[in-house]
This record gives sequence, C-alpha cells and structure tokens, in this order.
Amino acid sequence: MPHPLFDKPLKEMDIAVFDLETTGLYPHSDRIIQVAVVTVDAAQIGGDGWMQLVHPGDDHLPLKQKIVELTGITDERLIGQPDMAEVLRTFDDIVGTRVVAGHNVKTFDLRFIRRAEMRHGIDVQSDYYIDTLKLMQKLHPELDGHKLFECGDFYGIDYDESALHDALADTELCARVLLAQIQELQTKGVVTFEDMIRFLI
Repeated sequence: MPHPLFDKPLKEMDIAVFDLETTGLYPHSDRIIQVAVVTVDAAQIGGDGWMQLVHPGDDHLPLKQKIVELTGITDERLIGQPDMAEVLRTFDDIVGTRVVAGHNVKTFDLRFIRRAEMRHGIDVQSDYYIDTLKLMQKLHPELDGHKLFECGDFYGIDYDESALHDALADTELCARVLLAQIQELQTKGVVTFEDMIRFLI
C-alpha cells in the first residue's frame, strides 16, 4: 500500500529544510560541527529557524584551516558546545514527521545524518526527502551551474552572499529556492510528492 505522503501536494507538505557544516567531506571519518533547520509548512516559512554548533570531539580538533575559512567556525566557537547525540535529539524533535529537504542533501547531508544516527542510536525521519539540487538540475539543465547561490540568483532571491556557508544562512536561502521550485513545478503539472519523484526519474 503506497504511503499517504505520495498523494500529498507539494505546496501542502510540512518540510524541514536543513544544512550542515562539517569537519570534512567524508561521513565515516569527519564530523558535523553545525546544524540548521528552517521549517516550511504548507508553503510558509516558519520563524527564524534553528541553528546549533556541535562539538565534534577532541580528536577532530583543531579544525582544518580551509574549514575555518569556508565556514567561519573556529575551534574556540566549538568549545563547550553540545555533542552530536544531544543535537541529534533536538534535530529529531524539530523534524518530527516532516519531509526533509536541502541542497545536495542526498549526496552530502543525509549521509552525515545517517552516519550520526548509527553512531548514537537515534533515528531521524530521513527516508522521505527533497533535494533542491536534483530538482534544479532537472528543471534547468541549461544553466552553467546549480550551486545554491546560483539557484537563488536564477529565481531573483535577495540574500547576503557574505553569509553563505553558514548553515542557517544556507538553509534560509534553500527554503526560498524550494518554494520557488514548487511554484515552477506546478506549471509543469508536477503537483504531488509522487509527481516530483517521477519527474526526477
């Protein structure tokens, strides 16, 4: 029997858009150092979002200089922050039964979240997701690039370029890109979650 979510219109869905900053690119050896979530319920962005720095463990400090330069996160900012088990429980509370979404979430963010789930024995809803990168590549293969800021530029969204690569700033921009994509998908007859899945095949 198909999940009832599949018949749900995208514009009526409850979604948790999220982004991570990490110590590197590899979930098996690197760790999450920042998590941010913005909720989008029935096509409305909720509140100011949530962001939390994460102590990655002493064996993952000091951070590589390129990570500090990219994210603006320093070792000093991570001292005294909660560990991933505590942050993951809060993340799970926020996500609840929402569909999760993000830019390149399938290839990057979900791999880190699922590895963290395995380490800490905490399950977060991650089976149902929307990847704004995959959507943009399908909607507009003609574009030279599909990075998050390029998607924002395409849809005419105002954002603070200097703030990008902060998880919360990226998540806020991604939520606005997602809403623009949902509107564009409607014009192509892609209305439900199942329609979107079929559209991406």
